[in-house]
Amino acid sequence: MNADVLNRLHAYAVKIRRNLHEYPEVGFDLPRTAALIKSELENMGIESTDRYGPCSLAAELGNKGPLIALRADTDALPVEEKTGLPYASKIKGQMHACGHDSHTGVLLAVARYLKEQEENLPCRVRLIFQPSEEGAISGAKMMVENGVMEGVDHILCTHCENALEAGKIGYCAGDYMAACVPLTIVFHGHTAHAALRQGGVDAILMGVKAYEELHVMAEKEAGNLPYIWSTGVLSGGTAHNVIADRCEMQISFRFYDNAFAARVRENTFSICEKIAKEAGGSVEIDWHMSTGPIYNDPKVIARFDAITRVQGMEVTSIPRRMSSEDFAWYLEKAPGMIFRFGTRNETMGCTQLAHRNDFCMDESGMKAAIQAFIAYILEYK
Repeated sequence: MNADVLNRLHAYAVKIRRNLHEYPEVGFDLPRTAALIKSELENMGIESTDRYGPCSLAAELGNKGPLIALRADTDALPVEEKTGLPYASKIKGQMHACGHDSHTGVLLAVARYLKEQEENLPCRVRLIFQPSEEGAISGAKMMVENGVMEGVDHILCTHCENALEAGKIGYCAGDYMAACVPLTIVFHGHTAHAALRQGGVDAILMGVKAYEELHVMAEKEAGNLPYIWSTGVLSGGTAHNVIADRCEMQISFRFYDNAFAARVRENTFSICEKIAKEAGGSVEIDWHMSTGPIYNDPKVIARFDAITRVQGMEVTSIPRRMSSEDFAWYLEKAPGMIFRFGTRNETMGCTQLAHRNDFCMDESGMKAAIQAFIAYILEYK
């Protein structure tokens, strides 16, 4: 691909990105976003389907060879934008603070070029535009359960990265991103006057005991294993002079090792039930996996690395991280990888990490993502 073509595709991707950035939508409620993607694909002569779930879209190109899926997430965050950009969000309380607008722009640019080359493609390509990557309910899980991965040999996706200089591509082989369990524990007691506490069952006291014991337990079980056990919510009570009858804890548990996670789960239930029983109260525990760990397949990584380096791209290794990404649901069905494209530019002030209300990016970095995707498909053997 010559420089003029790449520049044309990049300009198109930026245009799409800025359009989406002005009108961010959250979760599964993405009618404008989905309509724009569908319209753009139609203008390219690409037929799409929404049969994999609300505000999701998928399309297919090529007529021979293995089937490779490329995924972009399309949702924004419930964040009030404070960037001051000329194309800042026009929707109050909503912002593309994680760069999903750039992911969508990149994949549409890739789709445009691959459609032009469709007769010469060495493989088939499934384009996946996914809602609710940020939501409590995973859009990836929904699309996978509805069959979007049927027949797929392997899958790739990308994510912008303000810790990586614009123009660079980064990846981590093997274990890359952690599994996530958003855990909610609710202790139930009985109210009483604060001066007659013996007549009640203190739910806050149960919560505090559990807070301490659970942290110690998780650390002991982990040993040298990487993990996160962060209590983000510990709340209860309604007045200073009333013993609380309810205390809620919300915990983010992140890990790579499933056997370790199973031990932590068993101990969590045991500890909380023991605390509740001894206090004369009860406990409810909601433990569910929002996403599993991401494992970047070595064979896919090797192919990607070889192809991008031949293209003369700046490719670097990046460290494993404890954050999570629901791309893991696709990897339960087929091997694949996620790579990062750099969007950091200190001169432009693009240094903030994702999810901040002042998050901005050097859009020139999108060019490398477009080039990497296209090269991977065209050079596939």
